[in-house]
Amino acid sequence: VFQSYALFPHMTVMDNACYGPQSMGKSRAEAEALAQSKLQMLGLAGLEKRLPSELSGGQQQRVAVARSLVLEPAVLLFDEPLSNLDAKLRRRVRQEIRELQQSLKLTVVYVTHDQSEALAVSDRIIVMEAGRIAQQGSPQDLYQRPASRFLADFIGDANLVDGDVVDDGRTFVSAGVRLAIDPVPAGPATLALRPHRLRLCAAGAGRVDGTCHRVDYLGSHHEVLVDTAWGTLLLFVPDDAVAPVAGGAVGVDFDPATMIVLPRA
Repeated sequence: VFQSYALFPHMTVMDNACYGPQSMGKSRAEAEALAQSKLQMLGLAGLEKRLPSELSGGQQQRVAVARSLVLEPAVLLFDEPLSNLDAKLRRRVRQEIRELQQSLKLTVVYVTHDQSEALAVSDRIIVMEAGRIAQQGSPQDLYQRPASRFLADFIGDANLVDGDVVDDGRTFVSAGVRLAIDPVPAGPATLALRPHRLRLCAAGAGRVDGTCHRVDYLGSHHEVLVDTAWGTLLLFVPDDAVAPVAGGAVGVDFDPATMIVLPRA
C-alpha cells in the first residue's frame, strides 16, 4: 500500500479493486466477487462506481487497502500510508488498519516516521539508526526501556539531561543536582525524563528549580517549557490544572521510579 495510494485515476473503485485478480488470470466475475467482499469489509459498499477523484482521502486510502487485500497476501507492506491525511482522519484510518490486521490475522510490515503511529499499530517495532537496527521489541519496551540516548529521544518526547553517575553507580549528578538511582555502571550518563512524568510545584519544593519560559494550551493539556540548570524542560500539564505564568519561578518534581538512566559514550 503506497504513500500516494497509486490508484488508477481513470478507473472506478470496483475496477481498481479488480485489477489485481484480473491481471492474475481470474475472470471478471471472480474478481468482482473478491473485490466486493473487501470493499464491504472496508466500508466502501455503494462507492463502487465512483472515480478516485470523487472520494475523500480516507476513502482513497481504503480503496488502496482493498486492492491489496483482494490478492489475499501473506504479508502486507504499508509504506507511510497515512502521511497525506489530516490528523483526525489519520487516527481513524490508523485504527481501521489495526482492526483489519487483527481480524484477518495478517502479518503487516508498517513503515512510518510517526512514532505515535508506530506505537499505536504495532505488536513489535524495529527502529533503524544509520542503516542498522538500534532496538527492537514491543511498543512498551521501546518507550519505557530505551536502550540508548537516541532511542529515548526518538520514541516519544523526552527531556535529556547529561551528567555523570558516581558513588559506585548509585548517584546521578548534573549541574549540582544529585539524585539517588538504582545501581548502574559509573561514568558519563544521560537522564531521560518523559514530559508527562514531570509535575510543577512551588519553587524550592521540587528536585530542580527554574523559570517558566512558555505555556501553550493544546486543549487536552498545556505544554510548559521551564528553563532550569538542566536546560529547558518540557512538561505536559493537565488542562484542569492551574498553568504557570511565563516568567514565574517554579519547581519541577518527579517520581524517581520514572527516571531512565542511560550510559553516554
